Amino acid sequence: MPKINHDEELENTRIKYQTSLNLFSSEGQIQWRRYSAMLLINTLLFGLIGLDKNINLSKSFPLVFQFAPLFGLILCYLWHRMTERGFIWLNHWIYEANKLEEEIKGQTNPIQKGAELRFKIGGDVTRNASLLIIKIFILLYFIFSIINLGPLVIQK
Repeated sequence: MPKINHDEELENTRIKYQTSLNLFSSEGQIQWRRYSAMLLINTLLFGLIGLDKNINLSKSFPLVFQFAPLFGLILCYLWHRMTERGFIWLNHWIYEANKLEEEIKGQTNPIQKGAELRFKIGGDVTRNASLLIIKIFILLYFIFSIINLGPLVIQK
């Protein structure tokens, strides 16, 4: 097995570091695109449910509107899982970059400085706010499920 000198090892660490940062950046973009798409879909579905309350489309499509809130709950479950998973990956790549940054030991350590800042402002603020929005949609869908399914239960 060939022996790797210190310069080659340092260069390999730099490449791994850059790769970790690129994967972190890529995952962040994917995370927010996925989140935005789910937010849009849920907003449109919620708007459709609200539109039905104003112009009573449920007479034409009763099953669609009866189960729209349940469909919204399923969407929110998937949205929540995808968001949680995305943040796990973001944390993984930043952790890997942080470990490699320690090995490089340069004068500028943006990941370590960023960790100090995240600690000061609250590291999970963005994650918690993102999940809170999903939970608000879940609550609203749950309320609409009760409202929509109430007449079915009373009729039987």
